Amino acid sequence: MPSQRSCLTFASLELCLFLMFGMEGLFISCQANQYVLAEIEGGFALDPTFTRQDLKNAIPDRCFRPDTARSFAYLVFDIALIALCYWALSRTSAWYFEVPLIFLLGTLFWSIFVIGHDAGHGAFSRSRLVNTLVGLATHGPILVPYRGWQRSHAMHHMKTGHLQEEEVFRACRAEQDWFSRKVLFRSGIFVLIGWPMYKLGFRNLTTYDPVHGSHYLPVSDLYASHVKWSWYASLGVNLAFLALYIFLGVQFGWVFALKYIVAPYFIYAAWLTFVTYMQHVAPEVPVYDSGDWSGLKGALATVDRNYGPFNWLTHNIGNLHVIHHIFPTIPHYRLQEATNAARPVLGDWYMKSDRFVLADFVRTLIGCHFVESEDGKEVWKSAYPFAKNYSGPDETGRKEVPAE
Repeated sequence: MPSQRSCLTFASLELCLFLMFGMEGLFISCQANQYVLAEIEGGFALDPTFTRQDLKNAIPDRCFRPDTARSFAYLVFDIALIALCYWALSRTSAWYFEVPLIFLLGTLFWSIFVIGHDAGHGAFSRSRLVNTLVGLATHGPILVPYRGWQRSHAMHHMKTGHLQEEEVFRACRAEQDWFSRKVLFRSGIFVLIGWPMYKLGFRNLTTYDPVHGSHYLPVSDLYASHVKWSWYASLGVNLAFLALYIFLGVQFGWVFALKYIVAPYFIYAAWLTFVTYMQHVAPEVPVYDSGDWSGLKGALATVDRNYGPFNWLTHNIGNLHVIHHIFPTIPHYRLQEATNAARPVLGDWYMKSDRFVLADFVRTLIGCHFVESEDGKEVWKSAYPFAKNYSGPDETGRKEVPAE
């Protein structure tokens, strides 16, 4: 039987996750207007007056050159922190130490994913082989089929902000706002289960195809016939780690497995879903129909958020994401320099929020349920009658501040 201390530890961890990712009901009645009416710095225009080349010319060339040694230094640092957390977790018996350590472990798993994310974009090293090996090594322990994810993530970059073809968190019309979406997006439950669902075929959280949409099956549309070897490599690494985790669980018990493997995994998965959602969904973020969409417009449909101390710990994946979507080959340690250089060119088309991200999360849950077409623009709408909807940019392309 599990000890009282173990039960208290996991109950506290569950409460921590709920408080972080499921507080919509708490805020709806008392703070809805404050968050729905708040504005993100910047905004968007329907027709940018600059090109991608203009932005590239403004950024120093060194930002586009990955430094393999520096990339490995970040990877080794993350691994060392994970080892330190596991050591500390094994030495403590107090739940009030275990809970933050488990949360930190899950956060560091997310940091490891970000390093592999760089490799997937060719931003870890100039060597394609090094990128592939690092991608497999960093994605395997967190049970992500590297090649399948690399392909689906590339599709996300290619169609960001596209109403019909966006790969993740695809917007929908009011008539498509089915019960399942309402349950997921009104409550914030998707943060906890969205990533496993996505890998198993619930792509863009709109359509479910467990065969052709899966990240694990060779018949998936993510694996072209000429790269089947990559499926074998990706799945082989995943199965090896899964077998290791099962062995450890059988050897040391289910409480050990929950504490050292399962709980950190779901915290990492929550981070991934939460950050992705906050990067691309907000009342001010545009959604484009086929006739209006372009690659640059889609890349600009991204928001830089404030994660406080986690900005640095998670390699700036959430607070410097706009420039990453425009130039995904920039290594994470060059994103700040590139953002600073590009901001004068981006002007009002650069979107960021300095509020701590949890406030923005509640605001987005309340204000972004489906989109409607208004004057040729796709505008996020809320299903809640008390929430004032954002009206989109005016005819000049500048944002409008909703009336009080």
